[in-house]
Amino acid sequence: MTTGKVIAELKFVFWQSMFTSRHAGRVWDSRICAIFPNATQVTAGPLRQRIHDDLEHIRTLRNRIAHHEPLVTRNLADDLARMMELVQARSGETADWLKTFEEATALVAARP
Repeated sequence: MTTGKVIAELKFVFWQSMFTSRHAGRVWDSRICAIFPNATQVTAGPLRQRIHDDLEHIRTLRNRIAHHEPLVTRNLADDLARMMELVQARSGETADWLKTFEEATALVAARP
């Protein structure tokens, strides 16, 4: 197995769990602000917690979609905003690129 294959097969919850307080001192405290240079939080603890919470919210949405559950009660605009903010926090250039082809914003806005 290659490293790329192992990483690709890790579950979403694995990546989310990397942002728990268990990894704060060893992984995030000294690096998170550099890894997410455009984040609005300026200190490691609140930023790590916000990312963890946003990933939980996105993971829940992903699971609802995967199980073909109705989404009519969800605030899809909030879901989309969380995703876009995470991308922006990591890379403004990537966020700008993403905005050039994503269609979810228009679909959510047109929702009855």
